[in-house]
Amino acid sequence: MKRKIYTPLLLTALFMSTLSQTVPGTTANAAKKPALSKTKISVYTGKKAKISIKKIAKKTKVTWKLGNKKVAKIVKQKKTGKPYAVIQGAKKGKTTLLARYKQGKKIRKLSCRITVLAAKKATPQKNAAVPSSTALPSQAPNRAPAITPTTVPTATPTPTWVTTWGTAEEKCDVTSNAMPQIALEDSTVRQVIKVTTTGSKIRFRLSNQYGGRDVTIKSMHIAKQVKASNPEINTDTDATVTFEGKENFIIPKGKVIQTDAIDFPVEALENVAISTFFGETPTTNITGHRGARATTYQVSGNQVSANTFSNYKTTTSWFFLADASLLSASGSKAVVCFGDSITDGYGTDATYLGKKPDSYTRWGDYFAKRLKANKGTENVSVINEGIGSNSILGSYPTDAGKDRFNRDLLEHDGVAYCIILFGVNDLNKLQNTDKYNLLLPEYQKMIETCLKNNIKVYGAPILPFGTSSYYNENSEKVRQLINQWMRSSESCVDGIIDFENAVADPANPQNLLAKYTNKDDGIHPYNGYQVMANAIDLNLFQ
Repeated sequence: MKRKIYTPLLLTALFMSTLSQTVPGTTANAAKKPALSKTKISVYTGKKAKISIKKIAKKTKVTWKLGNKKVAKIVKQKKTGKPYAVIQGAKKGKTTLLARYKQGKKIRKLSCRITVLAAKKATPQKNAAVPSSTALPSQAPNRAPAITPTTVPTATPTPTWVTTWGTAEEKCDVTSNAMPQIALEDSTVRQVIKVTTTGSKIRFRLSNQYGGRDVTIKSMHIAKQVKASNPEINTDTDATVTFEGKENFIIPKGKVIQTDAIDFPVEALENVAISTFFGETPTTNITGHRGARATTYQVSGNQVSANTFSNYKTTTSWFFLADASLLSASGSKAVVCFGDSITDGYGTDATYLGKKPDSYTRWGDYFAKRLKANKGTENVSVINEGIGSNSILGSYPTDAGKDRFNRDLLEHDGVAYCIILFGVNDLNKLQNTDKYNLLLPEYQKMIETCLKNNIKVYGAPILPFGTSSYYNENSEKVRQLINQWMRSSESCVDGIIDFENAVADPANPQNLLAKYTNKDDGIHPYNGYQVMANAIDLNLFQ
């Protein structure tokens, strides 16, 4: 038997080989994700700032893009090697710089929030000493004359229009009990909304987006509701709504109109009744919202100013209302809550759960109450853009989430924030995990739309649904993939609102905590909507 001879060189090689197999890789060798040198930056108008990408492969090509090119512009850029962009402030405002690059087959995005400030005013120099050659003859010192201070006028803050209430338009025909209970023509419909901020004037957006014929409005009045779940109004607050100065007007088919502004002082969280006497209207494809969770009253004839109704019919839908905006205090802003039935408040009016309409217990309602009670957020309104049974990719009941997002985000006044809690209806008993690759680009588009429009976007990971009929292993895998991506820097969201962990069962986090849902449901945390609202960090909206 021949003996193996180990030379010093061979011994060294064996040692290094063994070491490489036994010593775990250090973080120095681990792959690091590319990142921007800055994620937030402020620059004065006319001044420049440089943003670069760290830890990116030299051959990777980067595309630089600004959301609002009126606020800033890219004056210099490098796309490969050590990519960077030099931006210059153009006018006061906010915008977002997006850097896109390809990693494998996936498009990655990085974002930097840019705030452009007004240029600093030059500080006037102190009076220079008078040259000796021109010195004035000396005089006896006198007491300085009294100086009358100049009063600098203080600019009065300018009120601003901000949407205080809104809903997502859809076709009410999808379910028969969501339709008017008597013909709309020659009837009065009294609909109730709860405003979420305070204002002095009001105006409405009225939508006939899906109608095949015009909606004729013979008269529209508003007044404050006396108490919830009752058609009675305070007639002392009654006011006429007009469009282009006329009380009788139409909403053209396929269109949205905005009414004239009228004086109507209202406080946050008050209920406003909108009473409309209709002429000719569509009988199908009626634009509205099926999940009002509030009672709508209907009677025959023109009773727009009636103190109360008798012999009325009810439903829990809104018809032709898209939003209400108030002339509000300077600095007021709105947050859009975009989602499905969880945002729409499913279960809050379900009689089989012992609940009734007009409870105002959706998570958005609790959120509005918290904003109002907090000193730094009392002028932030809440717009609920949830639709029951809606999904991002599917068109039921009317439009897919991906197709309605721009409308539901951008049609309102003063939107500064958006919360996206959406996607559970896309995960019903999946056969594989391919849905992830279909959903991800749609989330990216929604987030990019917010960034381009200087709207801060907060991602809310999809809630668990392990005890529901939707659940299987593939569905859970896709939920986890989406949530992991949303929580990562790759999503480019401005923050996370962690509803997921607020309502999950700690012992079985793939499930909702049993006390928040019904045993036959498992998707909707209707007993946990307040818990969700309490999980929101109000500092995100200050």
